[in-house]
Order: sequence, then C-alpha cells, then structure tokens
Amino acid sequence: MRLTRLMAGLAVAAAALACAAAPARAAETGVNETLGQTVHTAPTAQRLGADWVRLWTSWEILQPGPGAFVQHHVDQLNARVAELKARGIKVLVVVHQSPRWASGAGGVAPPSDPATFGSFMGGLAARVPAADAWELWNEPNSTGFFAGAPDAARYAAMLRAAYPAIKAAQPSDVVVTGGLNGNDTDFVAALYANGAQGAFDAIGVHTDTACLLDHPDRYYRDTAGRIARFTFTGYREIHQLMADHGDGAKPIWMTEIGWNTQSTKPRSCNVGDSAGKKRLGVSRKQQARFLRAAYRCIANDPYIGVALWFGMQDIPRNVTRHAAGFGLYGRNGKAKPAAREFRRLDKGYRPLRGCGGYVDRTPPSINVLSPRDGGRFSDKISVRVRAADNRGGSGIGRISLALDGEHIRSWGGNGGSIAPWWGSADWSPGPHTLTFSVKDFANNATAATVTVTKTRR
Repeated sequence: MRLTRLMAGLAVAAAALACAAAPARAAETGVNETLGQTVHTAPTAQRLGADWVRLWTSWEILQPGPGAFVQHHVDQLNARVAELKARGIKVLVVVHQSPRWASGAGGVAPPSDPATFGSFMGGLAARVPAADAWELWNEPNSTGFFAGAPDAARYAAMLRAAYPAIKAAQPSDVVVTGGLNGNDTDFVAALYANGAQGAFDAIGVHTDTACLLDHPDRYYRDTAGRIARFTFTGYREIHQLMADHGDGAKPIWMTEIGWNTQSTKPRSCNVGDSAGKKRLGVSRKQQARFLRAAYRCIANDPYIGVALWFGMQDIPRNVTRHAAGFGLYGRNGKAKPAAREFRRLDKGYRPLRGCGGYVDRTPPSINVLSPRDGGRFSDKISVRVRAADNRGGSGIGRISLALDGEHIRSWGGNGGSIAPWWGSADWSPGPHTLTFSVKDFANNATAATVTVTKTRR
C-alpha cells in the first residue's frame, strides 16, 4: 500500500515537472500570402506549421459594378480558402480597395457611402462561407492604403456598416479592424470616439514598419509617456485603451509582423523620415533571431490572439521599392533561416521575460523626510526628500522643489537634499510653502506640499 502511494506520488510529481518544462503556446501563428508569390501557399503554410494564412482580396475586383459579383473571382477565392482549410489551416481574408462606382476614384479611396461597403461585405461573407475571419481594409490610418487618412470617423462608419452585415451572414466569423500602420493608439482612441465600439471582434495592428532594425525588446516612449507607436510592444498601450472602454477581453491580432532583409547597406533606407539615414533592413540571421524573439515577446500578453508573419515569400523588387525582403522564402523559392525558426514555433515557445516596455499609469510616490509639515524654525532648515516608482514602472525622472511657487532646484534619481538650506536663514518671518513634485518616464506625476513657518529669533 505504501509502495503504491509512493509510486502514485512520484507519478504526479513527474507529470507536474513535465508540464512545467513544456514550452507554452501563446498567440496562434500565421503567415501572409504575398504578391508575386511562386511558392505554393497551402502546402508551404502546412510545412511551416502555420495556424492561419492571411489572404488578400479586392472589392474593386470582386464587385466592379453595383450589386454584381464577378463569379469566377469569388470561385477563385473559395478555392484558395478550401485548399487551406483541407490542410487544417484557418483563413483570414483582408479586403481592401474600392471600386470606382463606390468611391468615385477607386483603389485606396474609401467609399462615399459606407453602406455600400457593408452591403458588399455581407454579400462576400455569404459567398465565402469557409473563411474564418475578415479584416476590414488594410492600414486605414495610412495614406498609402486609405486616401485622406487618418480619417477615423469615416473608417468607423465603414466598420459600423460592415460588422452587422458579416455577422448576419456568418455569425461565428471573427471581424478584425484593418491592421494599423504601427501601434497607433491615437487612431484607436479616435475610432472609439466615433462610435466604432461594438463593430469589431479584434483590433488589428502591423509592426513590420519601414526600415525597422530594432530587436522587439527595444522601445522608447512618446511625448505623452506611452510606449511609442513604432515600437514593437506599443500594442500594450492599445490594449490598455481597449480595457478603458470595456473591451479588455477582446484580442489584438498582429496581422503583419516582420523584418526586412532587402538591404543592409548603410543609408539604404528609401522610405519615410529615415530615408538615406540608416539601413533598410537586417541580415537574414537577424531576421530569424528577431522572429523567434518577437513571438516569445508577445507570449507575455495573452490578449494577442493571432500573429501573422509578413510574408511567405519576398515580393518582387519591381513591385515595391522598400518591402521586397520580408519573406520567409527568397525570390528563388529557397527557405531563409527565418523559415526554420518559424517551423520551430510549432513546438511551442516560452515568454521572453522583460521584453519591451510596459504600460505605466501609476504615479510614483514621494516622501518628504524633512522638514515636517507645520514645522517652525528660526534659523535654517534642512530638506530631504525621496521618491519611489511602482514595481515594474517606467522609472523615476526628476524631483523638483518650488518655494512659494518659484522653482528652486531639481534632482535626478530617486532622492535629494539641501542640508542645511543656507538661504532659508534670510526668509521673511511667516509661513512658506515647499512643493515637491516627481514625474516618471511615462509622465505620471505626484506632488507633496509642506508648509513651514519662519519665526523671529
């Protein structure tokens, strides 16, 4: 009996250790089908172990006239979806580009009447029943994909029109906002302000920004103290904003994630503010390392539902000047080191602890050790103050001291003193106010006020 209990205990302990040692799966993985691709999407995605594939389609092509779908284009999309689903791979379809009849201009111009987009999306969802999720437009906060951007009011109207139409046709399909260029917290805030709440199941973001060279754990803060838009973990600020609006249970989908291997020559960046100032991309070995680090980084955040690499294969250089090197496969069809790292994700991956910046909305604390509030003195006083940041906070910036509303001095770090304060010997008799303030690197601030009275000798 004792031996049986001992063996049972050992078995339980071994199982617990095995569970603890097993790599964890976090976000579902996926890959984007890319323009000009020569490798076969479905078998390649299966070989990579992808959970999802993001397919592209165009409203302009599917419905060139009001109400009329081009059936052979619908059939082609259904065939692409079916081939993936037959291999156990889920499908996200991103829809962009408007027909001229709906927008007056076609291409990246949004529809003049959002109801036309809603009607189209409802019809498309009904005609492509095997799709699992729909992404409504691509980078609607970017002028390159949405004429007149940023125009959150206009895009929010498109969401409000399309969401109920898709749900009426396919209630279980996931509706994702168009993946945003960068982690654009301001645009998401504007979507909420314009009534987009309730018109999406997930928010899409893109972190494969132009001339990106940084490891995913590198970040900086913007002037508002937030993890900045063009840092990898800036999606954490978006999720906090979602939680502020009661949408914290909804996921973020990273529908494009990637690093470019197109060129590592100095000053080869050829797009944006960094054109001619830094490299366009990273080496193939760096791309592979960054891929694994990125998925390990987002494993810290369970609200990242799906993360799709952009893309499956390098895009031909004659198609794009700055985005030809993001693929897991080169133009010759040969796998890059990143493809091997992507396949390894299927075995699981552990969180990369301490990766990237964290949302910090908790102000630091400040403790005035001397003088005491209400104290009285006739000669000189001494000042000593200490500040502390919250655990996991962004760090203490500077502590400032003002006398009767006039700035006196500031200290870096978490403490400071003036002992003795020689100038206090010359203060006029009566009450004086000392105001101590401290700000952390996320712009959270705290102040403490002490009043002391100078008496006559």
